[in-house]
This record gives sequence, C-alpha cells and structure tokens, in this order.
Amino acid sequence: YELRHLLVVAQQRYPWLKAHMAPAWQVVSRWEVLQPVRHRTPLHFSLFKAMVSLALAKRWFRWAATVSLGFYGIARISEVLKAKRMDLLLPSDQFGLDFPAAFLKVRNPKTKRRGRGRVQHLKIQDPMILRFLETVFASLDPTLSLFPLSAASFRSRWEKLLDELFIPAGTRPTPASIRGGGCILAYQQGEDISNLMWRMRVSNQSTLEHYLQEMAADSVMNRLPEMSTCKVKTAALLFPLLMEHSVS
Repeated sequence: YELRHLLVVAQQRYPWLKAHMAPAWQVVSRWEVLQPVRHRTPLHFSLFKAMVSLALAKRWFRWAATVSLGFYGIARISEVLKAKRMDLLLPSDQFGLDFPAAFLKVRNPKTKRRGRGRVQHLKIQDPMILRFLETVFASLDPTLSLFPLSAASFRSRWEKLLDELFIPAGTRPTPASIRGGGCILAYQQGEDISNLMWRMRVSNQSTLEHYLQEMAADSVMNRLPEMSTCKVKTAALLFPLLMEHSVS
C-alpha cells in the first residue's frame, strides 16, 4: 500500500519518471499476489443503526448526525469532523423543505491531487436522515463545527458505544469503516458502479469493483458472539423509532 502511494507521488512530482516506472509497478503487482491487500471491514448497516440508536438515547445528537453524514454521504469521517455549518447545505437553506437533498462541501479533499478538484462535495438524499440533519444542524451558527468536540472525543464515544454492544476487540470496526459501510449499503440497494464512483469521488473503477466483490458478501455480524448479535439487533430495531422521535 505504501509503496503504491510512493510511486504515485513520485509520478506526480516528476512526470518524466512515468515512462520508466513499469518495472516498479511490476514489483507492486507481484508483491500483491504474494501478499494480497486486506481491505478494512466496512461498518455493517445493522451495527450503524445500533450505534446511532444508543447515541440518540444518550442525546448525543451531533455525534449521531456526524456519523449519519459520513455513512449516507459515503465520506471519510475526517472530512465530516473538519466541516463547519457553513459547509452544509440543507433543504431549508434552499428556501424550501421539499428540496430532496443535502450537500456537504469538502475542503482540501484527499483526492485533490488526482484530478478530482480542490473542493468537492457529498450528497445525502435519504428522507429520514435529511429530516434528522435539519433538526440537528439547521439552527447552528455558520462558523461552528458540525461536531463540537475533538476527533479523540468522537473516537472515545465510538468505543463506548461498542462496549455497550459487547463488540469484541478483535472484530471492532474503526471510524474509518463508516465510508465503506455507506458504499456497501448503497451497492446492496442497487446503486450502480458509475454513480458510486461519483459519490465516493474516486476515478479507478477496477479498485472499487474489487472492493465490492470482496466485501459486499462479507459481514462482521457473522463473527460476533450471540450476546453481541442480540444487543445489536435489538438496538437496531429502535433506529427508526428514535429517529422519528428526534425529529418530532
């Protein structure tokens, strides 16, 4: 992984090297055959719903909204944690609650050097999530961060929720799994590859296809103890009820 990125950076910084890089890329290909890349396990939709349900019960509304933005926007969670209210365009900001999408401006994105633009955006269309985002963020001052605490505080709450769900240490997803979880859910709901590429702001279709082939049929839920599975299922069932209560 690091060697691949080193070669990409070298080509970007010294374009004349590209014609001479074939042997180096062959080494990368052979290395990946001997030691295949292990993708980060995506956040399962049921576990996402369970964690958000517990967060809502604790009244961690901005934490829950931040995770929801990352999951349904298929975003790197760091992008959401850095965002301010002025970066979020809600339906109500368009002078009408019937506007069917929210957009989050991503400043200084990771892929800005790969021809994807220095400013990018996320798009969220799920009606229930839109109502929740309106409730949590609409009245926020434009200069305030969407999540009011540090990234370490976000991670601390993440771990606390996993503790309460009895998720074992060896199978715990990290916050970085949020983007993959949103991608898998969109794919399972029928979204096509080209649209996923646009939403994820990636340009390499084969990489995304390989990821989906490997991870779409995988599930951390199958590796959880019975007690953990029971807690996740129970909490996930409360997700729509708690969401409706939050926006009412």
